[in-house]
Amino acid sequence: MRYSILHRHGTSESLDDVPDAKITALLSELDRDVTDPEHGDVWLTQNSSGWSLGRFAGARRLVVLENTEPGGEALHRTGVTPEEAFRLFRRLANGDVDAIRGEAWNPGYGS
Repeated sequence: MRYSILHRHGTSESLDDVPDAKITALLSELDRDVTDPEHGDVWLTQNSSGWSLGRFAGARRLVVLENTEPGGEALHRTGVTPEEAFRLFRRLANGDVDAIRGEAWNPGYGS
């Protein structure tokens, strides 16, 4: 399975596998330079399904689950702890999209 990672400052990379260390490093990007509102999110995408998870910097602790396919949906949750964000990203990297979607989400992007 192929994955795409979008880093906080816009660089991206493609991976066949997403190790824990890569997820930890990706999420920790949000802890640096917290005053930069223009670059406030990181994303992991499962290319085969089009599902993506985005984590946003800031006190809201926003996570967005989005299907990037035409007609796809967007869901969000606020108050997500760093540990919970890691767990969600790990589940996406394991291919557990249905389990993630089965959790409690609110419709839309949470803006």
